[in-house]
Amino acid sequence: MDTCIGSQLYEKGWKQGAYIKCTDLSDALREACWAGSPSLANDIVKELSETRNMLILLTQACDIAASCNNEPTLEFVIARRPKKKRPPYSLNLDARSSRYLELEINDSWYKAEASKIVHIPKHSLFKESDNLQPAYLTDQDVEILARWRANRYMRVALPDTFNNKIKPLIDQGMFDDGLEHAGGLYLNLEPFSESEHYIVRLFALHRQGSSEETFSVLFDKMESILSAFNEIDGLTCPFIEGENTSFFEAITPAMRRHELTIDLRDHFVRWNFDYISLKDGDSNRIDEN
Repeated sequence: MDTCIGSQLYEKGWKQGAYIKCTDLSDALREACWAGSPSLANDIVKELSETRNMLILLTQACDIAASCNNEPTLEFVIARRPKKKRPPYSLNLDARSSRYLELEINDSWYKAEASKIVHIPKHSLFKESDNLQPAYLTDQDVEILARWRANRYMRVALPDTFNNKIKPLIDQGMFDDGLEHAGGLYLNLEPFSESEHYIVRLFALHRQGSSEETFSVLFDKMESILSAFNEIDGLTCPFIEGENTSFFEAITPAMRRHELTIDLRDHFVRWNFDYISLKDGDSNRIDEN
């Protein structure tokens, strides 16, 4: 039976992006959960008993369906709803931050935290599965959820010198608004090490599904970001000054998906806002009490 529990769970609707209220868990299932981090272990009972918390399934389909001998548990992240309705923090959207992700569920915003991941044994969930009926994130949110989890381990650490140079722009809120139609920011630095001067190439990939009318707005926003970068001592943005490298001359501050080639993409790293996500206050948008 061990070889088919995962497949049966998947057939019952336990797929990536499925979610349930924490209070829907039975006592036995709650006790079977174990924390993915020591910091959560001390509060796991409280977190799983909170009426404002959801459990969102992170595990992808092939691991859900895999034999319990190979994949004995499912991975869930705890997401919290605020006591009062409030707008999300912009840098916690679209997997920009690798630590926090805000998703809209049932007309309320929930905040998932990478430090609040729990594992539930497949055996335990299977025993209780007839008493649980998960709901599901939208396809777009499932894609964002998967990317958010992957970004946790694929994010690129930028040189401290570069981070320090752009910190004033971060503090001024340069990235807080206007990037809602960016499916991602992509960065090329020369050099990619500690230095007093950097050549910076940065573009936004227009989000799939966004209307064509939003592209010019995104283009203008990125152009203003690059102009601000170019005014910082030690940063040069060829997009603004005039690109003279033939390989990069096709790159513009914003790119449509059909305009981007794999060859060009290979020269850029996805900027996951990891440094920006550390800005004071981003974890306070949803109360902890």
